[in-house]
Amino acid sequence: MEKRSLGTSGIEVSILGLGGFHLLEIKTAQVAQLVDYFIDQGGNYFETAAEYGNGESEKKLGYTLKGKRDKIVLASKVHKRDKEGARHYLERTLKNLDTDYLDIWFLHHVVTPDDLSSLLDRPSALDVALSAKKEGKIRLIGVSTHGRPDFAMELIEKTGEIDVVMTHFNYFDKFNFPKIEDELIPLAREKGMGIVGMKAFADGFLHRHPEDALRYALSLDVDTMVVGANNIELLKKDIGILNNFTPMSKDEMEELFLNAEELGNYVCRQCDKCLPCPEGIEIPEIFKYEGWYDRQMRDYNIHPIEEHIMREHLAFWFNGDYKDAPIEAYKELKVNYLACTHCNICSSRCPYNIDIPEKLKIVHKKLAEGELLI
Repeated sequence: MEKRSLGTSGIEVSILGLGGFHLLEIKTAQVAQLVDYFIDQGGNYFETAAEYGNGESEKKLGYTLKGKRDKIVLASKVHKRDKEGARHYLERTLKNLDTDYLDIWFLHHVVTPDDLSSLLDRPSALDVALSAKKEGKIRLIGVSTHGRPDFAMELIEKTGEIDVVMTHFNYFDKFNFPKIEDELIPLAREKGMGIVGMKAFADGFLHRHPEDALRYALSLDVDTMVVGANNIELLKKDIGILNNFTPMSKDEMEELFLNAEELGNYVCRQCDKCLPCPEGIEIPEIFKYEGWYDRQMRDYNIHPIEEHIMREHLAFWFNGDYKDAPIEAYKELKVNYLACTHCNICSSRCPYNIDIPEKLKIVHKKLAEGELLI
């Protein structure tokens, strides 16, 4: 399996990583089977978190990785922000994983202003990470984030102490959280940081096109892409895609954006070709707020029952952390859907055949106060 350098750290990681969340769903013997197969195929990056099953995922990995520590790169995450809580979980993590050190310890799920302020209000979990790095208990300090990357980026900028960033990369959420590719990747590379990807399949939403999903994610400037698997067949399928991997060209990506059925003629691709609006409506910005709100998943179209359930399950996957942010952002706009005259100039310009006035109306229903029938 191809290896890539984790930023400027000197650590080499397999292009595919094995995540620990779905290990909660299977028995330890099955975890051992996955671990052994992954290592046999050249994989070396393993990752889990203290809060996955209150330490159960760490314990399973610790048990199945005995005798293999020198072959792997091992990461875990801490969700606590205070100094004492973080120190407790670090010691518990090392014990659970049966190791003296972690290669990466992530400050987990930094997604709100409170997450940021609690880490910057020293002493905090950041001080535990810095001390642990000096003591050799961890090699690199990481930050993980979901959805909007703003607060993780601010942590990176204000501290200058973060070595690795982890977030989601997929061809669906690219258009819901465009800052991830447009700003977070360049920032991380400018600072010599490692970049760890996850959610290449958009939490399963892209399950119909796993080859496109994994190939797209691996074609970005990331060092490793973590996948979850709860059976050997899924892992073999992912590695099979990897074995035939060639990077996607820009033209191929554009073709994917045009034809991907999950994007269809509803999801805004943030291309700005609809602008300018004669009424001054900031169309792509409004659709970005919709992405923050529900990932543009509630399109008020009829879908097969399985897809409908999945959409309802995943739409607000990130929203709970800052559910008022898109509503407040929409409220601050000087011009919104109510100014639309349905001239359809915007729709005629859209390369993706989106009915933009209708979509603006749907977003207004989602984000504006008061009732609007659609």
